[in-house]
Amino acid sequence: MLTVIMECRDQEPELVQTLAGLVSGAVEGIVSDVVVLDHGSGDGSARVAEAAGCRFHQQWDMRDVVRAARGEWLLLLEPGARLQGGWIEEVGEYI
Repeated sequence: MLTVIMECRDQEPELVQTLAGLVSGAVEGIVSDVVVLDHGSGDGSARVAEAAGCRFHQQWDMRDVVRAARGEWLLLLEPGARLQGGWIEEVGEYI
């Protein structure tokens, strides 16, 4: 249902936090895929994204990213975003 897109640069801990919150959405079938768009990170952001099964791009064009989205809806998040309890139900109801 959702393709989650996040842009990052040297935000490894924040990326971990947000990806952890998306796991339950993936299990419930709400999150189809996660795309991480990098702006030249020198930390472990790439390793975190790849370990979580995200598509990680260091060079990208937003039009291409949107065209390749697996979900019917896009959710743009910042690394470090904390999803509130009940977000899965709310998104499912809205969709």
